[in-house]
Amino acid sequence: MNILLIEDDAILSDTICQALQPIRCTQCHSLSDAFDQMEEQWDLILLDLNLPDGSGLQFLQVLREVSDVPVIIISSRASDQEIIMGYSAQADDYLVKPFSLDLLRAKTDRILFRTHTLRKSGCILAADKGLLLEESAKSISLSPVESAILSCLFSRSLSHQSDLIRHIYARTGKEIIVRTLSTRISELKRKLTDSSLAIIGNASSGFSVKRDL
Repeated sequence: MNILLIEDDAILSDTICQALQPIRCTQCHSLSDAFDQMEEQWDLILLDLNLPDGSGLQFLQVLREVSDVPVIIISSRASDQEIIMGYSAQADDYLVKPFSLDLLRAKTDRILFRTHTLRKSGCILAADKGLLLEESAKSISLSPVESAILSCLFSRSLSHQSDLIRHIYARTGKEIIVRTLSTRISELKRKLTDSSLAIIGNASSGFSVKRDL
């Protein structure tokens, strides 16, 4: 998963990227650098408006001609008129500086959730890409059924077999029986052996995921 951060303050830029780990964050510090990165594939763009060689709105207006990638504006411009201009340029959200990193992370997670990306216990599940990303930047490849199982476990505190079977069908179109589900969960547990997550519980009590410390 990739985020493009367009922010001229290098210290703030580094701080934001650290706060968003394990998501990979590419930094740009000028409008010209941002245009150079425009055609790359991004899951989200964080966009400052006050750049040394122009306004971030120029970038957003050109971007919207070719892409609908989600964009959160992060700017010290706090007037209603300027915020409305940001939304009029088709920004998905607007965050006024100074802001808390927790709030930025919450907004980032909310937008990424719309693309089936979930965060739990320091790990990121990109279910649509079949990837589990950890804080160490390690990634684990998942099958469609494994992605569906984890996305159900990530989004609920407790998932029973019926929840998992319905979720697998909704995400993959595959109808599986209880025996097959048990096999898939066992295989997924083995795959997570070297990760920081563990699947706990059983068929009678239900399943959940926890950080394996």
